[in-house]
Amino acid sequence: MEDFIFAPIVLMVGLGVHALVLRRHSAQEGKILTAAFALHIASGFGQVLLVKYYFGGGDMMGYFETGVPMADALRSDFGTFFPGLVEGFFRSLELSAPIEFMPGGGSTQSMSAIAILLLFFVGNSLYAAVLSLSVTSYLSKVMLYRAMSEDFSPPLRPYVLIGATLLPTAAFWSCGLLKEPVVMTMIGPAVLGLRWLSRGHRRGAAVALVVVSAVVISVIKPYVLMALSISAGLFYFWSRLFSNDSAALKPFALVTALAVGSGGFVLGNRFFVKADNDSATASFARQRHAGVGIEGGSNFSIEGPTGPTDEVVDRGITGELLLAPYALFTALFRPLIFEARNAVQLANAIEASFLLLLFAQILRERGLGGIFRAIRGSPTMLFCAVFTLALALGTGLATTNMGTLSRYRAPMMPFFFILLLVLRYEKEATRRAAIALIPAGATQ
Repeated sequence: MEDFIFAPIVLMVGLGVHALVLRRHSAQEGKILTAAFALHIASGFGQVLLVKYYFGGGDMMGYFETGVPMADALRSDFGTFFPGLVEGFFRSLELSAPIEFMPGGGSTQSMSAIAILLLFFVGNSLYAAVLSLSVTSYLSKVMLYRAMSEDFSPPLRPYVLIGATLLPTAAFWSCGLLKEPVVMTMIGPAVLGLRWLSRGHRRGAAVALVVVSAVVISVIKPYVLMALSISAGLFYFWSRLFSNDSAALKPFALVTALAVGSGGFVLGNRFFVKADNDSATASFARQRHAGVGIEGGSNFSIEGPTGPTDEVVDRGITGELLLAPYALFTALFRPLIFEARNAVQLANAIEASFLLLLFAQILRERGLGGIFRAIRGSPTMLFCAVFTLALALGTGLATTNMGTLSRYRAPMMPFFFILLLVLRYEKEATRRAAIALIPAGATQ
């Protein structure tokens, strides 16, 4: 019954949000944004139908089934249960209230706390909860576009908007009651806050956006924050380096960039490691070992056909970097067509093959030197490249199943798609803009 009441309400609120978004953009942008909004809403419904009727269960149903009774308890005695919910979000093992989270601890416990709070507000409606995340994910990508678009000429901005909002799997996997959609809702505000800081605008609001986003990402997907912090530090410094400010501000920009980068990395690493005195490299090895041990029809190992040894081996940073090329290719371009085992993986494989062909075309036309020069010349392109490579490396080193690969990499894919589209169509967009400026009849 709740689905018939709260889901339409959330959908109407979403349409209102979309209407406000359209008022701040041009007619051309509006067409792309409307397609993106429709894609995210359809993806939300598709997520529920896929999990309930195709897979017959999954993490999303676990969060929902665990969250409903706890949301009811929160309504019955908010003052008693809410403090325990906050403690659970920050991964406390000793709670002040008897709250049951989805088993797994760590980030799963944090996500379970978010699911409980969301279900509390939407009356235990799964569709309403998923649509809420679909709308906020869409809005986050709009904020991402707003943060990045000013670095590109008007002819290129439609490609940036398409890259940020319309990659099918990135939209689909950011619209469920799962960790990745929550992370995606935080990335847009974080990047927009960083843009404001780099411009010296709205510093109070910018700091609030960055801090809140960093805290949420750190407990849900800490390695995403680690990648984001490195990229953010470079982005901030590169933006200030090429600004019109006095040269005296450059040392301050360097110090600020180091603070942004190291602060986020330390916070992310605090929640990323799985055991006392553990390291990030050991955590990657531990995740691969645990993943290969779980039965699945599409498991794989980047350590070769035999997979990892029976014991978790910390190869150290050098050993993990030796796996980096294969990890990067896996995260960016797999599954390949022949690796697909079901309809969902086939859709992912078709998209991955398209991205691989697009990258190959760019490499043939520009070469590595041309790609490097284009990225170096733009703070936003540098941010997209570094964030994509850093997160792709982490995703490739930690993932052992083709079925979950597209979901895990969803937060980085808008950045990767923006990068590819700008590199591919930059010259063509410039040429079309130049032709449009030629007065009619000026050419024979």
